[in-house]
Amino acid sequence: MDAVNLTDGDITHRKEVVQVLKMAISQKWTFSCVTTVKKRITSQTLELLAINANEGTFSVSSEPLIAQLDSSVPLMFRAQSGGVSIIFQSLVNEMPSHDPLAKSSSLHHFGLPYKIACTQLRKTLRVNLEAVTEVPVVLYLVNGALLEGTVVDISTSGAKFKVNKNLGQELSDPEVLDACKISLSNEQALQTGAQLIGMTNYAESNISYLRCQFVHMRTQDEEKLDGYINDMLQEIESTFSE
Repeated sequence: MDAVNLTDGDITHRKEVVQVLKMAISQKWTFSCVTTVKKRITSQTLELLAINANEGTFSVSSEPLIAQLDSSVPLMFRAQSGGVSIIFQSLVNEMPSHDPLAKSSSLHHFGLPYKIACTQLRKTLRVNLEAVTEVPVVLYLVNGALLEGTVVDISTSGAKFKVNKNLGQELSDPEVLDACKISLSNEQALQTGAQLIGMTNYAESNISYLRCQFVHMRTQDEEKLDGYINDMLQEIESTFSE
């Protein structure tokens, strides 16, 4: 199966649902749930702690504890990381007594959602580079391997990369990607953490397109990238106005 796609749309495949929630744990996404207490709607911050794919459950920690949970009424969960937002609903689930998490009074357990709605939060300008210049990128994997490609389009929040290789197997787990280094010009390069949020593979042409979100980018690199994007937009505009 390809890496989970966190572009706009719904995730309904159980394996992809589990992948998204595991990614949220490893990257410490900000989670909250919406509850109704005494006819008042409130949003409560919580921490996603564990996924039990075999039992079909996930566990969260919340202080103070979510009061008087009704197992027949689903709760709405929200999470956000950088330019991606997810929303899903889930019912309270009683954990089996043999589960080590079941005895903790600080934890709540819920059934895995049947659907996760994903939304791209595009707040920045995105420039298409493929038609005007070739911008090299090196992708760093957690196992130490390197992948070389080019930038298709880019914004200060993320980019789309083209790699002349079918990466369907190599990047089947989105957490394999760790960082990227982009050569903006002969004098400028930036290196930042990267999160794989979508991938399209073309086996016949042996090409993969990766949609990535930047994470932990330094302020100076974000300013550098913002200036580069504005320069490229002006260059493209002047080219078409001639």
